[in-house]
Amino acid sequence: MAPASAAVRSRAVVVGGGFVGLATALHLQRAGRHVTLLEAGPDVGGRHSASNGNAGTFAFYANVPVQRPGLWKEAPGMILSRTGALRLVPDPHLLRMAPWAAGALASCAPAEVRKTSLALGALLRLAEDGYQDAWAHAGVDVDAPMGAYAPTPASRADAFAARTGYILLQRDVASPGAAAAAALRREGLGPGLKMEALDGSGVRELEPLLSERATRGGAWWFEDGWFLRHPEALLRAMRDGFAARGGEVRCEAAGAARAVRAGDVPGDGGSVVRVTTADGAHLDARTVVIAAGAHSAALAEQCGDRVPLDTERGYSVQWASGDAFVCENERGGSIGASMPLRPTPVLTRPVCSSEGGFIVTPMAGGVRAAGLVELGGLRAGPVASRFEQLDAETHALFAPRDAHRSTNPKSETGTGASPFPLGARDRERDWLGFRPTLPDALPVIGPSSRVPGVLYAFGHQHIGWTLGGITGRLVADLATGKAPEVDLAPFSARRFRGKPWWPYA
Repeated sequence: MAPASAAVRSRAVVVGGGFVGLATALHLQRAGRHVTLLEAGPDVGGRHSASNGNAGTFAFYANVPVQRPGLWKEAPGMILSRTGALRLVPDPHLLRMAPWAAGALASCAPAEVRKTSLALGALLRLAEDGYQDAWAHAGVDVDAPMGAYAPTPASRADAFAARTGYILLQRDVASPGAAAAAALRREGLGPGLKMEALDGSGVRELEPLLSERATRGGAWWFEDGWFLRHPEALLRAMRDGFAARGGEVRCEAAGAARAVRAGDVPGDGGSVVRVTTADGAHLDARTVVIAAGAHSAALAEQCGDRVPLDTERGYSVQWASGDAFVCENERGGSIGASMPLRPTPVLTRPVCSSEGGFIVTPMAGGVRAAGLVELGGLRAGPVASRFEQLDAETHALFAPRDAHRSTNPKSETGTGASPFPLGARDRERDWLGFRPTLPDALPVIGPSSRVPGVLYAFGHQHIGWTLGGITGRLVADLATGKAPEVDLAPFSARRFRGKPWWPYA
């Protein structure tokens, strides 16, 4: 049998066009591979993508997982509450989630939480640096204006990134639980982490329109926090940079990988992998990366690894930019003072309600609230009440507009002034996405157990945008024979073997 051609030997195929897949494709391309990016949706970064409707926060501080000691006591109340951050969708898929749920509860043990925090910390310390070469290769400067990628003409001069910090509201920032989580952050992220405890007045000094009730427990303030003004804009810029340097993008049926297996043609010094797409095409490559987010499990199983991958369904809602300002006088006084008035943003940085499980971010197209956790798989449609819940809880963060008045006093519905500064919601932007999640809150990064040349890069839960760059760099290092700069043992697909709650390995 003849060896693989030079074209096949130099080809890499990346399955999945979100932040993780795009960053991986760019790193592989930079390393000299001819890369084909497969995206099952109609376009890279479209509304179907989990990378599209998120809160946009670059969460370098997010090494402490949702799993925590004692969560098993709280979970039933959260699930049964009509306004809980965690809910179940009545769907047959819940029965298949039983092992995942058992594993998630097992991961709440203190030793497991610490192990996860340290492993995530090793990735997060390199998170932004992991993007730099990929962005430079794509010709993208996140601190430069979005230009044609901006969602509105008014935001074309805005940079992709806004470096204004991040506020993590707490029920009680001085409590032992908050202190324990802070200690894990510092241990996992190192002495360079800037994290300051604020009381309620300190929070409102940064964000004056937040209510006293919402801020009474104080917050953690991350001075170095930053966010994207529009995640889709960066996705499109990365995609175009990849294509401009010879990368191939295939979408829909041509980009939906249905099978991944060892190829029939041997390579020189390594086997070839064959990817079969939904339209019947075959792609042979030296390297195939499975980075399809919540849709990765079936492909990984074909490659010898049955992993407990599932999804934490998340929602986002958005308010139009015209309602994202209030008027204050130049001294910051209330409406009614006989002084010149100027528009002031409702928010200048992301604010996370840790109790509510969502983040509010001042996006280029308006204010966006994203979050909540819903278990129920990929097939069930959105639950309308979750959009309304996110809307109501976001409004509850803000003080009523008794001291502030909108520059647009009429709501979109024509019912008069809203009592809150957000105004009317843009319901056409209501969004449901599928976060790929594993029971221990760690992604899978590393080689397949059975098919040489197949590498995994999925399961990043709430921080896929943040970890896309370093994941891509690690995968490219593995593909080109370099030693990875992070110990990948905690992220192995084989780590679930032998777990009593996972009988399928």
